[in-house]
Amino acid sequence: MLNKLKEKLNKKRIGYNLSETLIVMVVIGVIFTISFGTIVADYNKNQTTVRLNKLYNTFSDAVKLSVKDNGSVDSWLIDDGISDYSSYNFFNRYLKDYLLLTRDCKNSVMDTCNYNFKELNGQEKELNSSWTRFYLSDGTFIALQTNGNDRYKVVYFYFDTNGKKRLNVVARDIFIYELWIQNYDHPDYEGQIFPYGHQYTRAELISKDNPNNCNSSKNGNYCAALIMKDGWRIIEGYPWAQARYNVN
Repeated sequence: MLNKLKEKLNKKRIGYNLSETLIVMVVIGVIFTISFGTIVADYNKNQTTVRLNKLYNTFSDAVKLSVKDNGSVDSWLIDDGISDYSSYNFFNRYLKDYLLLTRDCKNSVMDTCNYNFKELNGQEKELNSSWTRFYLSDGTFIALQTNGNDRYKVVYFYFDTNGKKRLNVVARDIFIYELWIQNYDHPDYEGQIFPYGHQYTRAELISKDNPNNCNSSKNGNYCAALIMKDGWRIIEGYPWAQARYNVN
């Protein structure tokens, strides 16, 4: 009788141990999944800022080299308004020879030169013909557009830090910069490359007051400026998780 009671107790103990082990394994799995996701996200954020710094240095160096051959930036020619003619002429005259390219998309009919992407708020976009497009030797996709009037002349850039591999979302792998050729109100900007929206405070950049702000409800065009404000880091509060859309 005593032996049978011991056998029952042992069976119950084995059952409890198995259940406890399964629970522990599930908990460990959940913790591992969360930790792994955090590690991957941190790695991707770091790689994004590294690529942004590299692109900034690449274009800053190209501008400096071009100045030696073509004179100070404020003498560079840009037509008033927006046009593919002006954008490509600027690129061809002042930048092309000072960058390492794998493809100049002018007059190209290849699919790799068409470009669809999404803004931070999920709106689908497509670059129109006024944007001059090209690829750097490291696979970075660049689109360039000039614009100007009698008070300012500026060049806007879309930088896709990993080319057309994946995502293609503003604030995640696409960032907007500007090169000032002339600026009547801020002559100190001339010859400088800045993240688009650099003139605003951090509080202004993350608010909902401007359609370009780095806010999940906005298009995210100013997100590179936010990264700059945060010491070229992607820190807590940056809408990283929202910029998760994939574009086919």
